[in-house]
Amino acid sequence: MEFTSQVSEAEYTVFVKNHPKSHFLQSYEWGQAARYRGWIPYYTAVTEKGRIIAAALLLKKELPLGYSYFYIPRGYVLDYENTELLAFFTREIDRFTGGRRSIFFLIDPDIKLHEIDREATTLEGENNYPLVAALENIGFKRRPLTYYFETYQPRYTFRIDLSPELSVIRKNYDKSTDQCRKYLDRYSGEIYEGGAEDIEHFNVLMRMTEKRQNFYNGDYGYYRRFYEIFSKSGLVSLILVRLNFAKTVAGLDRKLADLQKSKSIDPDRQQKLLTERHFFEERAKEAEGAVISACMNVTYGDKSWYLYAGNDKTYKMVCASHRLVDYQIENAKRRGLRFFDLFGTIGNRVGSDKKHAKSYSRIYGLHEFKKKFGGEYIEFIGEFYYIQRPVLYKAYRWIAHFRHIISKVLLKVRGGLV
Repeated sequence: MEFTSQVSEAEYTVFVKNHPKSHFLQSYEWGQAARYRGWIPYYTAVTEKGRIIAAALLLKKELPLGYSYFYIPRGYVLDYENTELLAFFTREIDRFTGGRRSIFFLIDPDIKLHEIDREATTLEGENNYPLVAALENIGFKRRPLTYYFETYQPRYTFRIDLSPELSVIRKNYDKSTDQCRKYLDRYSGEIYEGGAEDIEHFNVLMRMTEKRQNFYNGDYGYYRRFYEIFSKSGLVSLILVRLNFAKTVAGLDRKLADLQKSKSIDPDRQQKLLTERHFFEERAKEAEGAVISACMNVTYGDKSWYLYAGNDKTYKMVCASHRLVDYQIENAKRRGLRFFDLFGTIGNRVGSDKKHAKSYSRIYGLHEFKKKFGGEYIEFIGEFYYIQRPVLYKAYRWIAHFRHIISKVLLKVRGGLV
């Protein structure tokens, strides 16, 4: 076996994209997008008899005094049951990164830890405890398990198996979710796939969402850069929902007329339609329509991810976000992909930690929204650190902890999530 850091874009992509452990966070494109946020990408591989048998995108973050650390998001891409290969690749990455004054490097493989139920309680069945032990045996230290979003990537997700028929997949939706996905038609809304010219619509919705959630990204140029890089390879879709207010009002008028024809009129239903009609009629006086929801979807290999999303809650009655997710699932199924990933949720048992449940109430809302699409609840094995300079690593962790405390204080001052 031979290690190389001189693998071509084409060779790297062919191997990673077609590997069972492929992930867009290990793609060539993700390395280029990460440059925008201060990371330096390195594309590495292990070859045997001229053929790639393992690969990894290494992201370097430079630190003061010429030091650095490396992050290998959702890597490595290899057969984890091949412990000889796993150990060899780790040793070579230790040598490669150590030569660049690395303090540590870390991995967070896209591998399930064990089976869990809908409340994150561990079940008997498949587990990867032997892999955890194998990683520790070759020198990794596993970070204490987390339950919210404290790590680089979420440690939990909901993932939908796309092998059944679409009708069967939708039967697994919660009843309210299955109803909500149909609301867009009721309001004469339109869902469409946009282009670079629609990025500003997306940014506006992201600003609304971040303000509502008390989370501040600060640099919306990133989303444009991300879209530009991934769209060149046909890996990203920008999906938007648009309302035409005049059409919405006309549609509500038809519903009111139908209600009048019914033998028994539901007064509450009638009042709701009248209130909504007035709302959209007033909107129509100010604008022709509006983009009310948008998301970016990434497809890589045989998988699809619901990545970034923003919504205007002024129009929450339309349930546009439900339709966006359903649209992505339908697209992924039609394209013959293996699964659709809602990309991240929390892991605490709902209601088991009242202190955090109150503080993270907005996250619980997101959790419940994703949960109701019926996907498998997955807990990943976590983050593993390979510490190369122990003293400097301890100093780094202390500084990182101090910065985290300051960030929490600043968020609290701004009315943020703590």
